[in-house]
Amino acid sequence: MMNEINLPFGETIKRSFSFVLNHFEGFVKISLLWGLIITAFDAIEGFPSLCPTGAENCAADNKFSLYILSMFLGGISVAVSYIKYVIERKEYTNFFNLQFGKRELRYIWALLKLIFACIMLSLIIGLVFGGVATIFGLGTLKQTSMLMGMIGFFFVGMFFSRYFLVFPAIAQDNFEITFKKSFRITKGNINSIFWGMVVMSLPITILNIIFASLYYAIGSESWIINCLFSFILVMTSLLNDALKASFFAHAYQYFLYFEQKAAQEVQA
Repeated sequence: MMNEINLPFGETIKRSFSFVLNHFEGFVKISLLWGLIITAFDAIEGFPSLCPTGAENCAADNKFSLYILSMFLGGISVAVSYIKYVIERKEYTNFFNLQFGKRELRYIWALLKLIFACIMLSLIIGLVFGGVATIFGLGTLKQTSMLMGMIGFFFVGMFFSRYFLVFPAIAQDNFEITFKKSFRITKGNINSIFWGMVVMSLPITILNIIFASLYYAIGSESWIINCLFSFILVMTSLLNDALKASFFAHAYQYFLYFEQKAAQEVQA
């Protein structure tokens, strides 16, 4: 039986951040065209991206479809391309690159399956514990179920983080890494993987708060200013996708190296 592989948390975080910072031009080349496309849809729909900043002139009438769809697809495309960029060190010769094909569709399908399983399990947890709490008079079924469901979603998300190897494997056309195999290889690494993803997102969370506060302070209704801040927020969101993709790629390489090494030792 293969020994547990322990992902070095600090080293993986350091390498993941360092790669993005030292190869920032690569991120720009991968994401710039998507950033412009998403910003264009955002402008057409009245800048829904600016609603969380408290903008009074934002589109708050549910016209979010094209913006949200393009943001979702753009994030997937950037994630897949960036994983390949980290692992293969692929060089981009121009500043306008947009890739979307079978890999991205497989990535979306795997992501949707994982999200669906996570939601369903969280609902079951919420209903079970909500029912128990109601029996003991600790609240109404609806209130306790919602609360326990949200708490359950957090812990289920942590548990499901062990399936993450599937995503960089899809970017690399590695069909050997299934959900089952990912779960086996990453045994004992829930905290390293889950909190690694959280840490990778912290800088972007802080940047978004800063930009949102700045936009709110300016209080401008200028279309040009709105476009500028929309583009900034879109690009920071795509940068967040790239940072997590960098973490996925570095962790994937680490796990696969030691998994293959252990397999070779067994065969020897």
